[in-house]
Amino acid sequence: MNLPALVVALLVVTSTLGVALTLADGAFAGADRQPGERRVATALAERLVAADAAHTTRANVLNESQLADADLAARFPVVGDHEVRVRLDDRTVLRRGDATGGVTVRRVVLVRNQRWVERTPPLAADATTLPRRTDRVTLDIAAAPNVTTVRANDRVVLYDPDGLAGNYTVRTSRFETLRLSFTAADRLERGDVVVAYRAARTTKATLGVTVDA
Repeated sequence: MNLPALVVALLVVTSTLGVALTLADGAFAGADRQPGERRVATALAERLVAADAAHTTRANVLNESQLADADLAARFPVVGDHEVRVRLDDRTVLRRGDATGGVTVRRVVLVRNQRWVERTPPLAADATTLPRRTDRVTLDIAAAPNVTTVRANDRVVLYDPDGLAGNYTVRTSRFETLRLSFTAADRLERGDVVVAYRAARTTKATLGVTVDA
């Protein structure tokens, strides 16, 4: 190899090495620039989806209304003095300060929402089946048909030989479909029993935890 070619080769190698070192230095700097924010964001995300959290029904299943009432500083000391923003998809549910930059950690979660539903069901064969599973029902029973017994899936949950009338709350299993049946002196008609129950709906969402210095 002649001298000019050798000089050119050395220049190419030197330039390539310099660029590589610059990129490597930039990568390490980017990785080390926000270690505190990433640690806090990761720890907070883990606590937000933990099974024993006050706003979860089980691991990774959030109750959105209870999450929105959470006090970040009091319930999650890991936050410290950092600015924090917690989002479910495109909705901000928790905020402390103005976390516009920093580090964001994301998790796929389920969001459980509950609402009370009131129905005046038809009572074919003195029974009705609820369309959704629930952990409790409220029954408003009229006095006229003289209902003496209420069963939930063949289990007696209310009984009065003198007749049931008024409002009653019954705990049920949220793991099985609920069929309510009634024993009465007279055939039940629509309106003799009004049923209210807590209906839950679960949807998938992305939990985003942003922590800024």
